[in-house]
Amino acid sequence: MIQANALALAMLLVAGAAGAHSGQGQDLRLTDKNFMQLDAVVMASKDKPNELQRVFGLKSYERGDSKDAVEHFTAAAGFADKYSQHYLSLMYWHGAGVPEDRAQAYVWADLAAERGNRTLLLIREKMWSQMTSREQERALALGEGFYARYGDEVAKPRAEGLMRAFVRDMTGSRLGYRNQMMEIAAQPVNGVFKTDVGANAAAYLVADAVTPEQLYGRTGGVNFDVYWKEQDALLDGIGSTSVGKVSPVRKSK
Repeated sequence: MIQANALALAMLLVAGAAGAHSGQGQDLRLTDKNFMQLDAVVMASKDKPNELQRVFGLKSYERGDSKDAVEHFTAAAGFADKYSQHYLSLMYWHGAGVPEDRAQAYVWADLAAERGNRTLLLIREKMWSQMTSREQERALALGEGFYARYGDEVAKPRAEGLMRAFVRDMTGSRLGYRNQMMEIAAQPVNGVFKTDVGANAAAYLVADAVTPEQLYGRTGGVNFDVYWKEQDALLDGIGSTSVGKVSPVRKSK
């Protein structure tokens, strides 16, 4: 049930991720979810800095604060969040709330496609095919610096370190005891949010009790590979595009 709830909440952030755009800056849509739905995702993402910063960015973008959205998406990008790297790519490509910058947009697209997701690779190559030679040269010049800060090699360990720290704080034990029960945010009961149970988020969610091992068994130091693979799997639903010329923005090792 815990895994199913997390998957359902994560899907809220996938819908519309490829973006819909009318050619007018802020008209670019990154999500079709309302603020209550985004708030629900916040409660389920407190232990994952990449997801938490991503939803904060979406909320800022939805209320028209693009500067704050970019700050949150950039923070999430530093925690290996491919969704946020994709959002930044779209914003800079379309000039949605930021100055249009196709070179930087391409670099973010290249980072978003780093793990080989086919859809993101196609979006990246479509961008490359529409860039001028000068824009392509600038993108290649920017690439190394961006990978040094936001590439998986440095960003994943950064995120995983904070996830482990969150687990230690939530269990309340510095000696490894992992059997106490915790209250967490769960799904509504019969489609209704109740306010007579739960903690600070009682106005939105119902509390449920689980053990730390149930909640953090995978991201608590057991198997981060599973977590990242699940994140990547959700990226498959973000849309499609056509293929252009292939050109990575970092040097091969």
